[in-house]
Amino acid sequence: MGRVPPGVTTLSEQCERARAWSSLRVDGELSELQSALLDAHLGRCRSCSEFARGAEELSAALASARLEQPVQLELVLPPRGRLRALGRTALAAGAVAAASVAATLTGVSVSDGTARVSRPVAMVTAMDTPNELRALRRPLLVVSNRTIPRNRQDPGESF
Repeated sequence: MGRVPPGVTTLSEQCERARAWSSLRVDGELSELQSALLDAHLGRCRSCSEFARGAEELSAALASARLEQPVQLELVLPPRGRLRALGRTALAAGAVAAASVAATLTGVSVSDGTARVSRPVAMVTAMDTPNELRALRRPLLVVSNRTIPRNRQDPGESF
């Protein structure tokens, strides 16, 4: 384990579990067995007992607090002419974004004003069968004019 900075205290596994169970008990999500084990631990550990008491007090304070009503907001739209210009700008930005996504998906990259196509990308849908997926992938796996390295020398061959 790493070194613990000065002033920081570490908890044992039992204390960590007791604190987690204290929170669960406040929410009513602790079983009877876990509750009995928690009570036994709280009876002998003062810091966990204080933590559990604090969790119960916090839960009680939150339960008794008055709910705040949200402030009603008023929506103010810009004049109709500005709204159209804003819509055209948003439409143009969306078209640029769609074009860049399409270029990325098709493997086209542009640098120095020159478009380059990287390796082909196969687009598939969730409806494709495994055989259709294999047929799409086969051209990438089978390369023509590929030499296969030999692991051993045949009898009668010389270098």
